[in-house]
Amino acid sequence: MELLVATRNRNKIREIEALLADTELKVRSYRDFPGAPEVPETGQTFAENATTKAVTLARHTGLLTIADDSRSMPSTAGPA
Repeated sequence: MELLVATRNRNKIREIEALLADTELKVRSYRDFPGAPEVPETGQTFAENATTKAVTLARHTGLLTIADDSRSMPSTAGPA
C-alpha cells in the first residue's frame, strides 16, 4: 500500500519514512507526481490548508494522503 505525504519537503518525507519503517507502506511525496495540481493556501487556518491539500491530492492520485501545514495537526484523506 502507498501513502502520499503531500509535501515537497525531503526532511518531512524522511521523518514519515522513519516512523513507518516497520510497516509495508511505501511513502510517496508530492515530487513523485509532477502533474499534481498546486494547492493554494487560502484557508483561514493551518488545518484548513492541510485538509484542502490532502483532499485535492487524494482525488488527483487515488492514494491515501496526509498533509500538514506548519503548526497544524496532520490531516488525512482517502481517495474520493
